[in-house]
Amino acid sequence: MNMSLIDYAVLFIFFIAMVFIGHVTSKKMVNTREMYAAGGKSPWWMSGISSYMTMFSAGTFVVFGGIAYRYGVVSIVLLMTIGISTFIAGYFFAARWKSQGFDSAAEFIAHKYGKFVLQVFTWLGMVTRMIGVAIALYSVSVVVCSLIPLGKENILANAEGMMSVNYMILIVGIVLVMYTFMGGLWAVLLTDFTQFIVLTFSVLIVVPLIISYGGGIETIIAKLPAEHFSLTHNEYTGWFIFGWLLTHVFKIGGEWAFVQRYLCVATPIDAKKSAYLFGALYVLTPVLWMLPPIVYRTIDPTANPEQAYILAANMVLPAGGTGLIVASMLAATASMASGELNVFSGALTTEVYGKIIRPGSSDRTLLRVGKFVTVLLGSIVILLSLAIPYLGGAEKVVILITTLFVGPMVMPALWALYVKPVTKWHAWLTIIGTGIMGLLLQVAFKDSEWVKVNLPVLNLVVGIGTPLLMLQCTTLYLRKKQQALTSVV
Repeated sequence: MNMSLIDYAVLFIFFIAMVFIGHVTSKKMVNTREMYAAGGKSPWWMSGISSYMTMFSAGTFVVFGGIAYRYGVVSIVLLMTIGISTFIAGYFFAARWKSQGFDSAAEFIAHKYGKFVLQVFTWLGMVTRMIGVAIALYSVSVVVCSLIPLGKENILANAEGMMSVNYMILIVGIVLVMYTFMGGLWAVLLTDFTQFIVLTFSVLIVVPLIISYGGGIETIIAKLPAEHFSLTHNEYTGWFIFGWLLTHVFKIGGEWAFVQRYLCVATPIDAKKSAYLFGALYVLTPVLWMLPPIVYRTIDPTANPEQAYILAANMVLPAGGTGLIVASMLAATASMASGELNVFSGALTTEVYGKIIRPGSSDRTLLRVGKFVTVLLGSIVILLSLAIPYLGGAEKVVILITTLFVGPMVMPALWALYVKPVTKWHAWLTIIGTGIMGLLLQVAFKDSEWVKVNLPVLNLVVGIGTPLLMLQCTTLYLRKKQQALTSVV
């Protein structure tokens, strides 16, 4: 399962194209609004495709591909649920974000909750997302390196003679930092669109070929285990899927990388259309992504589930095809990573440096600082990726704990879109309350058999239910307090 010379050429062209887009879009970078909000001029369809690619990463192929190989149709259900969540988030939140008149979610939070709350949200959000990006970068590098034999004497090779994961992390990391640094959000949007084309083209080639190789649809259905056609699984119950849907409603409605896509278009209607396109793509395309690993189960029932997608692709594609698949996996990860780098660089530059460290800084100064911060954050992601093998399994624990903060990090902002007035106590009590409940669940009740069995669902309940409860209780308390003061007067 090695790459040919044509595969290497395809991969090289992909990298050059990404850097070239960054260079071309760098001419648009005249101020921070262009760098972080595309000047509010992005076409809605480009914003929608960019959101779609931001949700994507190599994990879609590796993690969900593994679920598809082991359990079948439930993997498609999980991914399509994200599309349904996006329609809901688009209906309730997309237009409201755009109509607020801000250039970023960070600016909105500072206005509603104050600068200190923004600091907490920025640093907490940045830590959790940078860890996620680092793990995605590491994961795709591991998969790609397994396809690139170099020989033990090559300086870029590992002990087995394959491409070193560390060098692959450096190469991919440097390329995505370069185009994000040079072209800002415009580069992110355009590279996302280019990567969408690469991804779609590669998947559309693989699907009919693997179905043919598997003997046709009737033969494949006959060979698959009956449980592969179930919409749920013991690990992914109906309640889990419902919680999964709600989690992604709030994630897509309030996470800064997605909010930025609502804000970079011209009008609130365009923001909604952008979200609806994102949702439609995520409802329609999971069948295409997950069919290859599902079919591959009938061809090789003993394969590594996480490698099922790329094994299927490598089996049926001609020379150059594996390079295209590798490019599509790198594209998926780079899209997610570059979007996160851009949004947190914007928060640190405009809201922290521009309003706290050096108020009154010129736009030219902020633009230079923004580019420096992009490089700095990119370097941190690369270092985190390089460190993951030395953490053992610690990164799984970190992800488990940090996912409990997705709700409290996005829900106060979403609450403020609908509820007036809000105070800093909405944010503080949400973060503290969810943190305490999360720690109790992970530490105090860790030995409970019932908790162990139901932990995925309980994590969702804590991550969604606690923030909603704290926000509602705080709102009711403040309203009663205001009514009491009014009655006294």
